[in-house]
Amino acid sequence: MAIIKGVKVVISKLNNISKQAELQVKSSIQRNTDQIFAEALQNVAIQDNHLRSSGKTNTQNPLVGTVSFGGPGAPYAPYVEFGTGIYVEVPAGYEKFAMQYYVNGKGRMKAQPYLIPAFIKYRKIFLQDMRKIRKNITK
Repeated sequence: MAIIKGVKVVISKLNNISKQAELQVKSSIQRNTDQIFAEALQNVAIQDNHLRSSGKTNTQNPLVGTVSFGGPGAPYAPYVEFGTGIYVEVPAGYEKFAMQYYVNGKGRMKAQPYLIPAFIKYRKIFLQDMRKIRKNITK
């Protein structure tokens, strides 16, 4: 009987750890999503209020955070991010993503990165957060 009682205590403690870890992960996702959005807003081309106002965050799924710019109000968002023609600047690792916006290589818009630099910066911080959470729950 004592063994079963001990198992119930262990299961209860594991459930509490799981809930705490989930809350910490959700909090980190929300915070990092908000930080990426805020930094991208700071960096977006100031003269373009359509692009700025098209920015959105979504954390409806508590374990996923998204930041987006563009849509019907500013369909040119990726061209501002990466530039066009000879002015294209694509960070390493984002070539495949950027290529879906390639038209003809004749544009003349200089890249004005705003979203990818914010994502790269806060991705590192998010990964550090996840390592801390993992470390806390394995103690």
